[in-house]
Amino acid sequence: MSSKGPTLTINSKTLLGETTPDGFNRTKRKYARLFLWLTSLLLLTSHPLLSLVTSTCAVYTMHGGTWFSHKNFKWMSASVISFCISLYSLTLSVESDFVDEERAYELKAVLEMKHRAAEMIWGGILLLCLGLTVKEQIDGVVARSSGMVVEKNKKQT
Repeated sequence: MSSKGPTLTINSKTLLGETTPDGFNRTKRKYARLFLWLTSLLLLTSHPLLSLVTSTCAVYTMHGGTWFSHKNFKWMSASVISFCISLYSLTLSVESDFVDEERAYELKAVLEMKHRAAEMIWGGILLLCLGLTVKEQIDGVVARSSGMVVEKNKKQT
């Protein structure tokens, strides 16, 4: 926290006057991203119940962090959307199991198509977001290491 005063957060520890240790929110985001990686892979492989569990873990992981942080808000939003898509997909999947294939084949096919489309679209978007995060981290490491090489070359000349 800065010396200008406390920041506005939803975290109960901060409201009680306690501060969070360095890296607290970063660790929460790291674990949430791990759960979201699992969620995206489970959605793409059509496991809605397991993806619901992993997205719930991601939401639970992020709920204790600072809500008014741009990075935390981004991953909390992704976690909540993943939870909703997983729940929607699981609901449609279970409903299609109850539909009699002989009497209502079209309804069963539509339910199957909807739940697979939701899984594939959100799983792909989530995978893309997570992949771009990895790319940003790699670019940061490359930029820092290239800066060191330039400094080393200047010292040698």
